[in-house]
Amino acid sequence: MTKAACVIGATGGIGSAVVRALRRDEWSPVLELDRDGPIAVDVSDEASVERAFAQARREVPSIGLLVIASGILDLNKLSTLSAARWNEVIAVNLTGPFLCCEAAQAWLSDGGRIVLLGSLAGRTGGVLTGTAYAASKGGIESLTKSIANELAPRRITVNCVAPGGVDTPMLAQNSAEQTAKLAAATPLGRMATADEIAATVMFLASEQAAFITGAVIPVNGGIRMD
Repeated sequence: MTKAACVIGATGGIGSAVVRALRRDEWSPVLELDRDGPIAVDVSDEASVERAFAQARREVPSIGLLVIASGILDLNKLSTLSAARWNEVIAVNLTGPFLCCEAAQAWLSDGGRIVLLGSLAGRTGGVLTGTAYAASKGGIESLTKSIANELAPRRITVNCVAPGGVDTPMLAQNSAEQTAKLAAATPLGRMATADEIAATVMFLASEQAAFITGAVIPVNGGIRMD
């Protein structure tokens, strides 16, 4: 498997931690795609995804790893959620990863890896998060399993990392009081760091994880134990 990688959402809190971890582990090149990244992409726009992946493929003929860490947070529950906002969140958080996987499937080398970022909200319906966000992350879990089945004959594994609260700028959209309550409700008594989430991604990208596919790996400090 080639050690070329592509990270979608590379400038975000978790995405940037993944990029750093990959470079420490001597993955090269590590292509960074984001709305404001070295390769610009709006994952909610099919034409933008096609352009970004065409540019990336001109730079690197094949990759061994695709990490999709892009996403937006929304806190609106059903009573305050508009249809327009619902569509926006689903477009970025669920349709976007689908479009990226679709664009990358022929680019990935056999035996490669896809890792998607889900969320605790996909299982709980959202501790702090809103309806559209929770639904989008639940969809990511099903998308992971479906693509894992499809790509298994090529020995491409597809897995999902589902964090709980992570100390990133995205979490800061919640109030300090809400964040403190989430930390207090977590058995380990704190939020995860972005580097801890990146470490789980790195494991799934490793040869040691070659027999893991279609899995949702919770990294949530014990706030939900399935």
